[in-house]
This record gives sequence, structure tokens and C-alpha cells, in this order.
Amino acid sequence: MSTIAQAKIFFGSTQGNKTNQQERRSPFDGSVVSTAPVCDVEDTLKALDIAKSATKFAAATPLSQRILWLEDVAKKLEKQKEEFALMLAKEVAKPIAFSRIEVERCVETVRLTAMELANLHGETIPTDIMPSGKKTLAYFRREPVGVVACITPFNFPLNLVAHKIAPALGAGNTVVLKPTPESPMVAYMFAKLFVESEYAVKDALSVVYGDAEVGSALVTSDIPRVISFTGSVPVGNIITKQAGIKKVSLELGGNAATYIDASADLVTAAKRCAFGAFYNSGQVCISLQRIYVNEVVYDDFAKLMAEETEKLKVGS
Repeated sequence: MSTIAQAKIFFGSTQGNKTNQQERRSPFDGSVVSTAPVCDVEDTLKALDIAKSATKFAAATPLSQRILWLEDVAKKLEKQKEEFALMLAKEVAKPIAFSRIEVERCVETVRLTAMELANLHGETIPTDIMPSGKKTLAYFRREPVGVVACITPFNFPLNLVAHKIAPALGAGNTVVLKPTPESPMVAYMFAKLFVESEYAVKDALSVVYGDAEVGSALVTSDIPRVISFTGSVPVGNIITKQAGIKKVSLELGGNAATYIDASADLVTAAKRCAFGAFYNSGQVCISLQRIYVNEVVYDDFAKLMAEETEKLKVGS
């Protein structure tokens, strides 16, 4: 009998747990693969308070340390990539080949973020362009905004967490993350790499688990300066209305299209369109949803597209 993985809350750098646990069952066979604490508004506000208290220290942390922090996380993730891929496959039933690709992408995301931090600088402004600006100098520098609340979806439960927390932490902010309920353990494992790194900024990252109640508490609180959300358009609309004057960054459902010209290689086009439409069961923000086909080749392409679609296997 396999051991059930247990995710825990991160109240800053301190782990917490609760009696009330939510089971995550594998979509593949229904077995329990992980559990996570069921957080409430009180837990969420506690995490936000800790994040707020850590903002000054996080902002004052040298950029060199933050770069080393991300590099350390990427290095450790690469060493544990099979463990992460297996947990991805268990929690969301993503095929193991695609799970491994997501972990590799996550390593790249964190590494590229660390590289980009070297370009985190301000700019001087030529104030003497006008006579009134003679003998003056102006410049600006980029400052951390403070607390960033991050809410992530189920389709890429590791890499989309990395997209949000790595840049935010690297820029000197603090973060409260609410990962998808469909994959709590993957998010916990990833957050653990950040918190336990020798270069970690104390209390910079908190993780809470839950549903709309927790998400709403994050969005409506006065503490976060930025809300970063990836998910559906309806929820994005709700967040926009609830957030008030905060900065809101939304990555919502796409409506991707492609065009098949009369001169196209129809066999190749059909294969690529079938993959683009049904990869990850179509649960990708840029999944192919509309195909415009030149009428001259419409019938031939439609036949090839149907054939390629019929070749697909459930779960692949």
C-alpha cells in the first residue's frame, strides 16, 4: 500500500497543519494520492499578516542573494524532477511524459527568472532637455510592491506556480500562494524548495489551500498590492470586481485560431492541429479552438483532421 502524501500550510517559513483535511483522489483510478489542510479565512489572513510583516526585510535582501535563491531552487528541482513528475501524474492524471516536460519547463522558468533579475534596474532621465532642467538629474529605480497574492490553476500545477512566485520573490516581494485544490502536494513540494533553501528570505512565501472562500479572502484583503490569477474568464471577472484599486494580473482562457491555406502540407497540418487542440485534453490557455480552412482544401483537410483525432487515446 503506497503512502499518502501530506501537504502542509506554510505560514511564512513555519509549517502548519489542521485536523480538517481534504483528500485528493487520482482522476485515473480514484485512489487517494495526497491530502491537504482545509484552510479558512482566518488562516488566509494569518498568512497575509506574516507576508506583510516580512515585506521590508524581503525588499532589503540583496539582489545577489535572491538570484542565488532561485538558482538553488532550480538546481534542487532538477535533481528531484522524477519525484515531481510522478506526483504530477498521480494528482492530475497527466501522462508521465507530459509531466516530465512540465518539470523541465519549470526548471527553465526559475533559471530564466534568475537570469532576468540581473536586468532589474532603473533608468536615468535627461532633465536638461529643456532649459528649466539645467544642472538637474532625474532617475528612477524599481522597488518591490510588497505582498503579491497568487492563485493558480490545475492544468499546469507546477510551472504556473513557478511563473508567479519565482519573479515575485526574485524581485523582493513577499507572496501568499493559493494553489489549485486538484494538486496541493506538487505546490507544497515546490514551495518547500524555496522555504528550505539556504538563501531563503525568511517568511517571504506562504501557502494556503482551499476553494473560493480562501481566494476571496486573498482578493478582498487590503494587504496584497498585486493579485496574480490564472484561470477562467468568469472567475477573472469576479476578481476584477472584488479587488478594488489593487493591481490585477489576469491570464484567462484563450481563443486560439489557425488558418489552413490551399498551399499547406495538409497531412502535417492535420497532425499539428490535432495535437494543438487536444494536448492535455485541451486544457491549455493556447489550445487550438478554431480552424479556418481554405475552401479549396476544406474536404481533404477535414478528413485528415478526423483521422488524426481518431488516433488519439484517452489519457495520452
